[in-house]
Amino acid sequence: MALENVILIPALVYGLFVSLVEIFFVHGDEAGMGWLKHAAHAVPFAMLFVFVIMNVQFVLDTFSLSLPFNEIFLYLGIALIAFIKIQSAAAIAGKTGEKFVHVLIIALLILAAPFVYQYLWGALPSYLQ
Repeated sequence: MALENVILIPALVYGLFVSLVEIFFVHGDEAGMGWLKHAAHAVPFAMLFVFVIMNVQFVLDTFSLSLPFNEIFLYLGIALIAFIKIQSAAAIAGKTGEKFVHVLIIALLILAAPFVYQYLWGALPSYLQ
């Protein structure tokens, strides 16, 4: 398995950005309700979802899976799983949870990760790529 096609640093940077946005949303939505524990739980999962969506082929190769359909459906599936996970995280703990709009924004940011990467990577000067 070749690791040269893995997008690591951009995935970590964008995952950190998504994590920070989620922390701000969690703090606003769950103020005084243990938002720090929820945020600490949310950060690794947001980074994981961003890594997976930006490295779909690596993940498929790791688990010996093939892609019999268009890649966008896999992106949508990953974003849907992220949406469900984020929406249900606080519900399982018995807390109020994040607002629907905030969860939707996080899922859309995760969905946009490969497209943002392609756009920004092409805009970088060649010596930074």
